[in-house]
Amino acid sequence: MSSENKTPSLVEVQRLIREKTAVEFLTLDAKSSRFAGTIKWFDGDAFHLKLEDGSEITILRHAVLGIRAKKAK
Repeated sequence: MSSENKTPSLVEVQRLIREKTAVEFLTLDAKSSRFAGTIKWFDGDAFHLKLEDGSEITILRHAVLGIRAKKAK
């Protein structure tokens, strides 16, 4: 997956989960528009992330503007 923001394909999301790749979600929410962590599961309506601080969140698919693999520090 490239470093640009986009919605990944089904195969790309499955690879991100399998490889436990850190990702960053850009969402429509103006308060907290970026969420970083690993994808635990997804379905046709949502993505469930384990965030970097250990908490978990479910993000509705229609609120996602883009997803990108997070660059290693």
